Amino acid sequence: MNIEKLEYLVEVAKTGSFSIASQNLFVSQSAISQSIDSIEKKLNVKLFERSRGRGHSAILTHDGEELVSIAIEVFSKYQELIEKAQLINNKVNDKLKISTTPGFFAVLLNPISTIRDDYPKITIEIFQKPGQDIIEDILEDRSDIGVLPFIKHLLEDDDRLVYHNLFEAKMKLMVNKNSPLAEKSFVTPQQIINETLITYDGEFIHWFKKLFYREFGKMNELFTTTNTDTLKKAIEENLGVSFVPAFNGVNYNLNDDIIMLDIVDYDAVNLQYVWIMSSNRDCSRMIKDYISRLKEELNS
Repeated sequence: MNIEKLEYLVEVAKTGSFSIASQNLFVSQSAISQSIDSIEKKLNVKLFERSRGRGHSAILTHDGEELVSIAIEVFSKYQELIEKAQLINNKVNDKLKISTTPGFFAVLLNPISTIRDDYPKITIEIFQKPGQDIIEDILEDRSDIGVLPFIKHLLEDDDRLVYHNLFEAKMKLMVNKNSPLAEKSFVTPQQIINETLITYDGEFIHWFKKLFYREFGKMNELFTTTNTDTLKKAIEENLGVSFVPAFNGVNYNLNDDIIMLDIVDYDAVNLQYVWIMSSNRDCSRMIKDYISRLKEELNS
């Protein structure tokens, strides 16, 4: 039995849930379940009574209570060992590479200052890319984690990736201040459909646009680009409008010529952002600490 499996065992016992343990440890629920099965077979003892209902609850058996109490002591000593080693040798250069969609750069940097005490030599590299490229960065080991909107057909059934919810956002409409739409406090799909569209060339935006067109009809499209400065320049010149995700802390560096409008009467504007990593990689303590600080930043 390795330390990783021991950690899974302790977390499931502590939370009483496979799904909550999965979220806390930043691994897939199937990985947790398979590890517990492996431990039970190794020990030849049933540790948990399982429920297939919401949350996949796990209740310790009588034998499980006895054995898990020992597992908690062992894992506690292991954590003590690691923490002591980190105090002795804090000269390691920790590097964190993140791929994300545009507008998220400042939010990703803010948590760095709060974890410098634990990781004094941490450095961070942030790459801004469309969603499909972010996924490829993770799979090709060019980045440690990715932050992007949840794209069901790309993420849900790919066993090579692990994803966890991070925050919620909304799709908004970016318009020029001189556009007739700018006089409104919000817009409906029916008011948008006759506008000229300028599109960011990302997988998620294309998916959103496809849903929008399917329900309300096609728009006249001027051009598509992966260059956000080009897109903003076109809006500044009032050449069209653009769909843009918006959330707490987002910074697109917009000037006074550009306005962001809420879109109403369309449920698909509600977005879920996730963070992803390769299922073949361990989630380091540094990444766990960073994600925890990032969530605090987004909820502040």
